[in-house]
Amino acid sequence: MTVHITNLYGLGGTATAAQQMVAKIGCQNLGMNELGIYVYQWGEEPLQERNARFDGIVASLAYGDTVIIQSPSWNSIEWDQAFIDHLNIYPDIKKIIFIHDIVPLMFESNRYLLPQFIKYYNQADTLIISSEKLYQFLRQHGLKEKPHVIQHFWDHPVDSLNYSVTPKNNKVINFAGDPQKFDLIKHWHNPNIKLQVFANPQKSFPEQNLELTGWKSDSVLLDTLRTTGGFGLIWSEEPYTAEYMKMNASFKTSTYLASGIPIIINSETAEKGTIERKNIGIIADSLEEAQEKVLQISNDEYNQMVKNVESFAKLIREGYFTKKALTEAVFKVRYE
Repeated sequence: MTVHITNLYGLGGTATAAQQMVAKIGCQNLGMNELGIYVYQWGEEPLQERNARFDGIVASLAYGDTVIIQSPSWNSIEWDQAFIDHLNIYPDIKKIIFIHDIVPLMFESNRYLLPQFIKYYNQADTLIISSEKLYQFLRQHGLKEKPHVIQHFWDHPVDSLNYSVTPKNNKVINFAGDPQKFDLIKHWHNPNIKLQVFANPQKSFPEQNLELTGWKSDSVLLDTLRTTGGFGLIWSEEPYTAEYMKMNASFKTSTYLASGIPIIINSETAEKGTIERKNIGIIADSLEEAQEKVLQISNDEYNQMVKNVESFAKLIREGYFTKKALTEAVFKVRYE
């Protein structure tokens, strides 16, 4: 049996980085075979053309193989559904859908698409999903009971990092996010805590103890976070986005932890129990509470957090969450 895994091309950004990271770990560490999928928009693609494209993608597929589909493909949901239908032509093919993002939950304007996504997920033999909380949400909206593997955290492999630097208890909160999408950036006013934002500014902001550092390559970003110290923030004050963030795994979380700094999360975040148990971050009900805790934490308390993060980050830097999720999913679909 060959295990195949889809990989995304032609898009860019975090979505592509995450899928290519998973595919790389699957292929290099677990011996999987890549099925490349290119993102394109062709709403009226003729059926013959589309099927020919599908045949090319799955040319290496054979009887009894297993296919891990990284979802979404960032083509249309109709395209994704047609692709999985095409896989069903092959006998004894087992299908695992690795859910990275759920488009109807990311954007309120796309909520109407949720039934189509649920129908698509129902075609899988096994799911890889970020949290039990998200799985139960989908169950409430029509997902059939299915074998599933909980991802817990994204990995963030690290090629190089300045380990000679130890993060310090600087009163800084780091945030990787678009200033135009997150109101917390626009309305930041705390003279005692600097908010350092890793994004290219689209407009100027009044002086408010805010620093926009601009986009940075991955290795530079990790070293900058480690040198800056303080905390990494995973937060949204937009109700629709915030609810999704509480159920889904954030790539930002693993970026901060891979750099070596502790994090700040909402108390309703799915992995709250892990963050609390491992003592690798601050848990708060509001951004105001989070800021108070940052100001109150002692150097000794912060240094212990950093030591805990360093231990935990070894899993993230070496890709162990991905290896575990992929391996468990194959066992569930073929063994259990």
